Amino acid sequence: MKKQDRSLTVTMVVVFLAVTVVWFLSFFVVRLLFGAPNGAGTAGDLFGAVGALFSGWAFVGVLRAILLQRRSLQIQHDDLKATLDEMKQAREAHEESADTLRTQVEATRLQTRAQVLTTLVETPLKVDMSTFLSGFSQHVSPQRDHFKGIIA
Repeated sequence: MKKQDRSLTVTMVVVFLAVTVVWFLSFFVVRLLFGAPNGAGTAGDLFGAVGALFSGWAFVGVLRAILLQRRSLQIQHDDLKATLDEMKQAREAHEESADTLRTQVEATRLQTRAQVLTTLVETPLKVDMSTFLSGFSQHVSPQRDHFKGIIA
């Protein structure tokens, strides 16, 4: 229990006891000031202070409810703070994952380009070496030479 909570609890107990003592002493003070009651109605009126006693207890109850609500709000605040920290960590992890995925996509794209370029360069060379496609080689050679000029 925190020091502030403890002091509020002690204050509530002191107020509760003070209300009870004042109520108890009120009978004797009224009797001392006004004398003994001379009828049942007057004696009953002396105990009307019981209403004040219960009002005092209700006040202490309200203080206790405030204390409990404050403690509950503090716990909720701490939970929300922890949830926010977790969400920040999750966001950072997602950002790292997205960066890694972007890097992988770029690497795959470059690898595909390299494979396409390799195929474009090697295909005309294979055609030149093939006896079956020797006639086709004459049509491919100018394109191959043009492509070599672009690469160089």
